[in-house]
Amino acid sequence: MVTFIDILLFFLLDRQLVTVGGSLKMKWTLILLFGSSLAVTTLGWTYHYSNKAMDWAQARQFCQENYTDMVVIQSQRENDHLVSLLPNRISSPYYWIGITKNHKNETWRWIGNNSTWIGNQSWAEDEPNNNYSNEFCVEIYVNKGKNRGKWNDEKCSNPKYAVCYKSQCTESSCVRGTCHETIENTTCLCEPGFKGDRCQTAVQCPHPSDPLNGVYSCREGNQTFNSTCQLKCHLFVLVIGSSAITCGATGVWSGPRPTCTIYKQALMAVSGCGAVSAFCCICLCWMKHRKRKKLTQVRQPEEVTSPFSEVQG
Repeated sequence: MVTFIDILLFFLLDRQLVTVGGSLKMKWTLILLFGSSLAVTTLGWTYHYSNKAMDWAQARQFCQENYTDMVVIQSQRENDHLVSLLPNRISSPYYWIGITKNHKNETWRWIGNNSTWIGNQSWAEDEPNNNYSNEFCVEIYVNKGKNRGKWNDEKCSNPKYAVCYKSQCTESSCVRGTCHETIENTTCLCEPGFKGDRCQTAVQCPHPSDPLNGVYSCREGNQTFNSTCQLKCHLFVLVIGSSAITCGATGVWSGPRPTCTIYKQALMAVSGCGAVSAFCCICLCWMKHRKRKKLTQVRQPEEVTSPFSEVQG
């Protein structure tokens, strides 16, 4: 059911594409119902273009001085999205994009991330043709013709309009992670052991269950990633195994759990092990003795009886 509040929110939520000084921005404006606050949020990077044509090197310098860098396209979806934002041109000059190479036989590479992405239908028909043997820069057609959104290799010295992007990621965007931008979206890729929209929260392990005759003590009550808990056994009780366990990146305590064993039981276990060891040693020694005795008997010379007997006449 649509309420009065829903209708009011619809009219107060205004999304618009703004062009200011050659800059294109997606802008969301929300006027709060109960207050005079005004919130403006931009999701992901923004695209910008110049009003003046310039060669490729000048175009990149313009982008770096005023924004982040010349635009880098990472997918066909982004290519189409960019074209939908740029004003159409009737004819050349069109727009420089940030893909280039230094020599004829080199691979095309995007500036900044060194990517070699090229879509199956990125190039215009019969392009790239390296028409003048030194067409090492690329323009994108933004018109109403069949080549709309296609690429063409060009001499870097020819004048074109610059297309730039401005990153929304900063050093503080993600507390313990890497900021990753896509179209109209910014995401933090968290380091192992951290979570949250800004990777600001450490993964937490459940409190370890106390074993018989012992209790776990966690430093300052902390049970988060990389923290440790120490097993403390009761009086006259012995710790078997490592007494510390560590909270892992997946929220699971590391290693085999230590146990607490009463001294009497521990002594009995040690005595039992000693008795078994002694029995095994006696058996081994007896077997060696038998083997040695048998070898000695085999080596003794047998008495030889002469086949010729003296006949006394």
